[in-house]
Amino acid sequence: MRLLLLSDRIPPENVGGAEAIAWRFALGLHALGHEVHVAAGTPGKPFEEVRDGIPTYHLHSRWPTRLNAYFTLGQPDVTRQLSALYDRIKPDVVGAFNVHGALTWHALTLAHQRGIATSIYFQDAMSVAYGKITHFARPDQCDYPAEAYRLPPLHNLTSQRLRYNPFRTARILDILRRHVDVRVSISQALKTALEANGVPEMQVIYPGLDPADWEVAPEKVEALRDRLNLRGHRVIVLAGRLNPFKGSVQLLRALDRLRHTVPDVRLLILTRSSAEQQGLDRPEFAALRPHIVIGGWMQGEALAAAYQLADVVVTPSTYLDPLVAVNQEAMLCRKPCVTTCFGGPREVVIDGETGFVVNPLDDGALADALARILTAPDLAQRMGEAGYQRVRQHFDSLTQARLMADAYAEAQRHHG
Repeated sequence: MRLLLLSDRIPPENVGGAEAIAWRFALGLHALGHEVHVAAGTPGKPFEEVRDGIPTYHLHSRWPTRLNAYFTLGQPDVTRQLSALYDRIKPDVVGAFNVHGALTWHALTLAHQRGIATSIYFQDAMSVAYGKITHFARPDQCDYPAEAYRLPPLHNLTSQRLRYNPFRTARILDILRRHVDVRVSISQALKTALEANGVPEMQVIYPGLDPADWEVAPEKVEALRDRLNLRGHRVIVLAGRLNPFKGSVQLLRALDRLRHTVPDVRLLILTRSSAEQQGLDRPEFAALRPHIVIGGWMQGEALAAAYQLADVVVTPSTYLDPLVAVNQEAMLCRKPCVTTCFGGPREVVIDGETGFVVNPLDDGALADALARILTAPDLAQRMGEAGYQRVRQHFDSLTQARLMADAYAEAQRHHG
């Protein structure tokens, strides 16, 4: 198949989880022999280049952020560039990943109008919300019926106020019903939430990983341990800056408990943001600062080394997190995870087997789960090995790429 994949941003300009997943699917489909092209947005001058054997097209896309709710539905300059690209490449399938930013939802309509089969891969709730779905979460509950994820009346208006577009959600849902042949979700949890809010039925395909990408020489792990002054300490890794949606408030409370029972504990935060930029210079965090290490932003071999020196990796999101690729990455590095029960992470991490699944709003339960792993090396090793085997068996990159290729073939059949 000749495929044109759409992603608002791609690596290396943007190295977030969603961008990395889109690019890994592109690499997997390319490795399977499909002709893959990738279109992304750029705020600067448009350009083209070949990356890892894949032609990439970077379309100029820029407008005031306050107008996102309008221009992400369609923007004339982006429409012109996409139209020319579709006519030039003549793809069999347009496979959209994130198009709620630079490339616009209208990209799907354009493909449909040209008789091109279309598919979309949902990695967030932006098709029905303006951000993250949090309203359902309670500290005493992990399991919710589908209707609990339905957004309350006026939810988007209340959250956005003057940036609210009353036609946005209705227009997106219309595109998804009429102009998309196959819809795919990154997890069952996100599928449930989106369908509860009116998105048509979809299938689930998890992202995959290549084990070779996460191999690192032991001496590099030890060099990083020494550079960060972590030798002799028990280490919790948080991949990303402190963020309330990512459970930072609860994690810091859990760390405050842990420092009494596990005095040598260190929280390694992998972020470009300094301690001051994350508010850790405030007086209330004075007792925690000796237990926090800012590791800087890491990717590739450096990120694999950071996972390798960890005793446990934590992902305590307090919203409906679609998946958290960090869990897959940590498991492939043979590390146990303590993750949230909200959303897709529990579909990757098996509670009590490859780590612990907790309600992150209960910081006592979060602290207890971390302490159990930090104080039991045998348990950590057993869980880490089980996690490695699970990723190898269920989240192989080529296997997941084949499933995506099947979805694209189904889109062709449906469109025909």
